[in-house]
Amino acid sequence: MPFKIIDEQLVNSVAQTAQNSALKRSLYVMHESNDDKVHRLVSVIEPGSYLRPHRHLDPNKIEIFMILKGKLAVVEFAEDGRPSGHVILEAGKSPWGVEVPPASWHMSIALEPDTTVFTIVEGPWDPKTHKKFPTWAPLADDTQAVEAFVGKVRQELMLY
Repeated sequence: MPFKIIDEQLVNSVAQTAQNSALKRSLYVMHESNDDKVHRLVSVIEPGSYLRPHRHLDPNKIEIFMILKGKLAVVEFAEDGRPSGHVILEAGKSPWGVEVPPASWHMSIALEPDTTVFTIVEGPWDPKTHKKFPTWAPLADDTQAVEAFVGKVRQELMLY
């Protein structure tokens, strides 16, 4: 089986798709199937993309983010929706990554164009149970509520 390479060509290809996406993000799936025990993804996230807060409960899973390019805030939330902590991952600077514990409410916010992240999450993947979304976070299609929510999080954490 040949190596799977994460290089500039791959990142540029995923970035081009993200730049042209209405969601302002794109991903490249490196694992073979949804049943794999370990899922590996290269994600490009543009500023303004809304990655709704969520957690992994069924079953509990860890998620690991490693920065490859750009700058990303990984935000943790308390049960009531208040930001309870965050980590800034910036390419070329420490820290290089973060492991999100099982059942932790979290979201990511791209702080620079073409922010590229290598993500590892435990499998298998079942779209019905993979993510649990909180009632305190707006749905993606409510653009005004999303802008207000993300703006409030960024202001509280001074993410500029």
